[in-house]
Amino acid sequence: MSSNRPKRPVSIFTVTAVTVALLASVNSAAYASSPRPVPVPEWARPAVAFLVDIDAVERADFFPNQPMTRAAFKRSMNAAFGGGYSRTKGKVTAAEVSSALVRALGLRPLSDRLATVKSPDGWDPEVKANFGTEVVARELGLRHDRPTTEEAKESSADDPMTQADAAFAIWKAKTDPDTWAAAALEGFALGTYDGKRREVVKFALSLVGTPYVWGGEWTDRTPEGYPYGAQPAGGVDCSGFLWNVLQEKSAGYSPPGRGYAGWTIPERSSSAMAAATPRNKRLQLAEMKAGDIVLFAPDGRDGKASEVYHAALYLGEGWIIHSSGSRAGVSLASIAKGSWWHDRILWGRRVITN
Repeated sequence: MSSNRPKRPVSIFTVTAVTVALLASVNSAAYASSPRPVPVPEWARPAVAFLVDIDAVERADFFPNQPMTRAAFKRSMNAAFGGGYSRTKGKVTAAEVSSALVRALGLRPLSDRLATVKSPDGWDPEVKANFGTEVVARELGLRHDRPTTEEAKESSADDPMTQADAAFAIWKAKTDPDTWAAAALEGFALGTYDGKRREVVKFALSLVGTPYVWGGEWTDRTPEGYPYGAQPAGGVDCSGFLWNVLQEKSAGYSPPGRGYAGWTIPERSSSAMAAATPRNKRLQLAEMKAGDIVLFAPDGRDGKASEVYHAALYLGEGWIIHSSGSRAGVSLASIAKGSWWHDRILWGRRVITN
């Protein structure tokens, strides 16, 4: 039996309620599947505030630990420097950030000179294409050494750079670049080396672009089963850099890309390396050769092995290559008289004996 009762009209309020519920469901699903905003690290907050102020980024769209896109970096370069970068597809790498900012600061001639440096006898170490811009960028202070809790986000030169790191680099380049430290690179020179030391110097220079990671001794994440502590990202600290360049290869430790066997260095920390140097083998600067370890203490020659806080590889001609927190990775520095490092030299140690 059919009913002749008229059907109740659908209330507009019912339609509205259903529509709101559906929209809420869609929005919740979209929110759940999108990257959740995370707080900006304290060290990057001034940089992010600067980019927001100049309309380079929108704070709501800024995810500090996500890679920065090339389109976003182009927008930031346009806002900060009026241009200087044109790519828009994919993610911007750390090397691209360094190159663009070095060029924006008018220091490309310096980076080009570093990239083509040769020994007095004409030997070419064949450094990577980004060698010059990476060194200049680090001496300008454009890279930040992340705290140990954030080291998984560190990027080598060819890796995509996070939004926080790229923002810091742009902000630092625009507001407070260390042009004095960069200018000191004008005096960089290589020495003349024998065959073995040539190999060591060439390999050491190839590590420019590697970030600083405390306790790190690998340029990539540690291999599976490595027994001496896992690294969340590739990177080296000061003595880990020396291990990567000099330490004898073994079944458990064999740095990729290194063609020579190396030499035995039982010690891992810089202070232990200093303490293990026999008194009659402690070298003064004038006695050092390329490939020697240089050890630094606050009081220099008046210091003690237990006070050593840094170590580097001597390149000759008064220059070192090292991994330091202040440069957020591997870079060059002068230790010649008058330099900041000179008065902090404790002694040198020779491990290349053949």
